Amino acid sequence: MATQATWYGRYGAVADNRTAVMPDAREERADIYRLRALPNEDVYFYRKAIDNSRLIRQANPQASKRCLRMIATTCALTLLLLVMLWPKAYGVLAGYQIESLKAQQQKLAVEHRSLEIEEARLLSPERIEEMAKTQEFIDPAPGQVVYLNPSADGSLAMNVRSK
Repeated sequence: MATQATWYGRYGAVADNRTAVMPDAREERADIYRLRALPNEDVYFYRKAIDNSRLIRQANPQASKRCLRMIATTCALTLLLLVMLWPKAYGVLAGYQIESLKAQQQKLAVEHRSLEIEEARLLSPERIEEMAKTQEFIDPAPGQVVYLNPSADGSLAMNVRSK
């Protein structure tokens, strides 16, 4: 906004004597601090409201064919990719299963060895003799032993009736 001093020249009559010199000096001083123009500063954009509600878009038969072709191509490539990657994925899964079965086999082998040791400890003659003493088992007298004489036809061993 212009003030009265700038409107009539600076300080009235004194400004009249320097009118030829002062405007150029002021312009030079003002140009030093003036920013240069920004790119596209003089371009203005306006928004114009357009009503397209009455327009009807026409169907393009080639666009639907192109869309279906693209879908079919994508499905075919996906199926091809799955067919190519299936053996590798199956091999990886089989490898995991083999490793888990090996771990289970080792676990079962350790358990089998511990069971064999336990069986040997339980069936040892010293332990059986100790249990017989704690439960007060005694050896039978020679007259108490009864020997079975099976018939010679083998019916006792085969558990079948003889002829």
